[in-house]
Amino acid sequence: MAQPPSQITIVVTVAAGGSSDIGTRTIAAKVEQLGGPQIVVENCSGGGGVTATLGVKDAAPDGRTLLLSAYATFVVNPAMPGGAPYDPVADFQQITTLFSFPVMLAVHSSVEARSVAELIALAKRKPGGLSYASQGVGTAGHLLGELFARSAGVPLLHVPYRGAAPAMIDLVAGRVDMMFVGILPRKAHLDSGVLRVLGVTSKTRMPEVPDAPTMAEAGHPDVDSEFVWFGLAAPAKTPEPVIRSLHDLFGRAIASPDVKDKLAAQGIIVGASKPEALAARIKADTARFGPLIKASGAAK
Repeated sequence: MAQPPSQITIVVTVAAGGSSDIGTRTIAAKVEQLGGPQIVVENCSGGGGVTATLGVKDAAPDGRTLLLSAYATFVVNPAMPGGAPYDPVADFQQITTLFSFPVMLAVHSSVEARSVAELIALAKRKPGGLSYASQGVGTAGHLLGELFARSAGVPLLHVPYRGAAPAMIDLVAGRVDMMFVGILPRKAHLDSGVLRVLGVTSKTRMPEVPDAPTMAEAGHPDVDSEFVWFGLAAPAKTPEPVIRSLHDLFGRAIASPDVKDKLAAQGIIVGASKPEALAARIKADTARFGPLIKASGAAK
């Protein structure tokens, strides 16, 4: 098997300090600790990740420049008007999934519902339905809201914001009824009783909110956050032996118990996959969410 390059740059499409940036840096540090190559994490935010993605697409296919890929860049962007100036399948070689984020359905304490079923009943009674905040058009919070509205058969008013922070301000203030959002960054609002968790979008219940059922347990298995994934990709035509060596290298880091524990404390679930499995996941997510993105108005 080919040896990985002596130095690797991972281009991240978000600013430093965010959850996906923290996850990437934690795994990169473990790769180095295990005797792997030196890794530089380069933040290139803006443009919906297009600029960073194009930069990696056009890099030399030698395994030295990699992309922190995500559902947003490889599934959402291509479904937007005009598509994306890259093809997630033809222009990249997938390496592995790195991590994903579980999400909770949180309502303001003023909402008179203590279960998903009660929330749906309330939405049916309220003229115009309930309102839900999102981190922006086409984000996970938006798409989960659309999935929930369809699964429950209720009207929901989408209120998009420019990021999670301003959306949370209005949710905590009670100006919107609910939101699909990450758990740990909002723990203080949960502990204070300002917000109430009615369900989680992960496959199993979460220790942070053990009494909250999964959305599948609540009768809505289609409302899942399995698509909120982040992975590693290389430019197309990167030699297969290099891809395999990178897969094995990062797989060992991801499997380390200390990495799992450290990132779990940040609300991040790590998990590797074979390159073929990640490529298949991108195709499946595109088939599933492309029509939803267009129908939701995100692609207008």
